[in-house]
Parts: sequence; structure tokens; C-alpha cells
Amino acid sequence: VARFREQRILRRILATPLAPWRFLAAQVGARLLLALVQAALITATGVFLFGARIYGNVGWLFALAALGNLVFLNLGFAVAGRAPNPDAAAGVGNVVSLPMMFLSGIFFPTDTLPAVMQRVVEYLPLTPLLEAMRKVALDGLSITATGPELLRLAAWVVVSFLLASRLFRFSEAR
Repeated sequence: VARFREQRILRRILATPLAPWRFLAAQVGARLLLALVQAALITATGVFLFGARIYGNVGWLFALAALGNLVFLNLGFAVAGRAPNPDAAAGVGNVVSLPMMFLSGIFFPTDTLPAVMQRVVEYLPLTPLLEAMRKVALDGLSITATGPELLRLAAWVVVSFLLASRLFRFSEAR
């Protein structure tokens, strides 16, 4: 998206009858579909090639993946909406995503973090997503058992959407 702005493609879209929200919805939809296809391939590889076992409902896992991807797509649009060029967008994206990956429980349990950090990482969007996915996939629980995590994810969807809608622009800042 930052490259589209840099190449003035977004500005040209404003001159067409296509409503900007439709363009953005198509971008989000295409990226969400791609993310779900990737999730399906990764899941199938884990199950069929490496013998991983999913104890819960796979459909709920994909629903959680879609919800999580909405949050991260919104954050990506917020970053791309303000970054002056694609390189800056990539850098800011890394500043946002790398700490989240290392602190949210992907590589090591969050209970090994200092108490203050444990409280902070509870509010990162990746933490409730991982907790909910683990409850469904590993513990075999229903999606209803992930209520607190779903509420935090839903709050992140709203907050990230509002952030993206405030920060995204179709043309360069003057």
C-alpha cells in the first residue's frame, strides 16, 4: 500500500468511480484470504508431514486466525498510511511486530517474563490470539471457552480499525 501511494496509484484511484472504501475493502479481503490459505498450508504441513495433532475444532482455529489477521492488517494499513515510503513502512512494521513476537509467548512462555512485563504483554494483540488458539488447538476447548481472549481481540479489531482509518491517506502529506 505504501508503494501504491509512492507510485501515485492511490491518487489515480481517487479519480475513478471506485469508492476508496471499496478499494481498501478489496485490499483487506485479498490479504485476509491469502493469510487464511497460508494458515491452511502451514496447518496441513504440520498435521500431514510432521504428525501434529489438533485436539479442537479446526474451523474455530481459522476463525481465530481471521480475527487476528484483521487486527494485523489494520495495524499494517495504519503504518502504511503514514509511512513516507515502502522502506519506512517496513521499518515501522518491524518496530511494531518484532517486540510483539518475542514478548507475546510465541518463542517462550510469558510467565518467564518479569511481573511488570507480564502485565504489559497481556495488552498486546498477539497474546490473546495465541492463548485462544492454544485453548482450541491443544486443549480441545470450544470457542466459547476463549471468551476473555475473544473480547480482547475484538477490542483490538475496533482500536486498530479506528487507528487505521485515522492514519490512512491516499496521497502524500503536503
